[in-house]
Amino acid sequence: MKRRIEIGILYSRSGNYRLVSESCHRGAMQAIAAVNADPFSPIEFIPVERDPQGNADRYATLAEDILRNSSARHIIGGVTSWSRKEIIPALEKAGGMLWYACPYEGFEANEHVVYMHACPNQHLVPLLGHVVPIYGANGFLTGSNYIWGWETNRVARDLIADAGGRVLGERYLPLGETDVSRVIDEIRATRPNFILNNLIGPSSYAFFKAYAELAQHDDHFTPPHCPIVSCNLTECELPAIGAAGDGHLSAGPYFHDTSVREVWLVGQAEKDEPRPSSFQLPPLLP
Repeated sequence: MKRRIEIGILYSRSGNYRLVSESCHRGAMQAIAAVNADPFSPIEFIPVERDPQGNADRYATLAEDILRNSSARHIIGGVTSWSRKEIIPALEKAGGMLWYACPYEGFEANEHVVYMHACPNQHLVPLLGHVVPIYGANGFLTGSNYIWGWETNRVARDLIADAGGRVLGERYLPLGETDVSRVIDEIRATRPNFILNNLIGPSSYAFFKAYAELAQHDDHFTPPHCPIVSCNLTECELPAIGAAGDGHLSAGPYFHDTSVREVWLVGQAEKDEPRPSSFQLPPLLP
């Protein structure tokens, strides 16, 4: 008989970052299913699910609930750095462990968190190292108004200054805000070489679409001349952006190559259903 191990799953199934959170939830559940389906595995994972519904204030309470009312000591979850920081005190109190699968801004190392994704030296530094020699060093910084945007843009300011460039603007929007007109107006006025996008969810999608409309009236704002570059934009969000994302850049540790058939979990070949492709590198300027 297999040993049954409860494991916490703490992802929002609704809210401003639902697409990313749903993708993370689906990946975690498929991984659990793969382990449980392995006849040679001595363990069986029992998911203990809680849904914060996109409310950052619920993460700590629900993490405490998992750790208090189940035998789970490990929690997989959290999409934003805000939610991660809310969960940490509950982990420290109960001796739990968070497995955090999304990019983060660095400047944090907690013994109760396994940081599974990239931090700035692994995404932002190489991204701007690629962008600046091609497009120029003058950037415009955007972000959702919480720690991910603040800290990532703080690093970006230093990198831009080191490259001899200037930050021509830095603007933040509340989580979920889709009125990006003032940001677009300032970008039009300052004419940067690139825009660093640290918006999340609907704010990011609205920004891409508004920027594509701007490009229709001014060739300077087309991707080959002034791209939007991101460190936290993933393939699961491409359907929400549509053609407005074509030609822009996103940095991350993994993008699916549609020309390669992958076996991404033990014993589970990739399904034949279509998947959105990763961003394509725009042509270099002559």
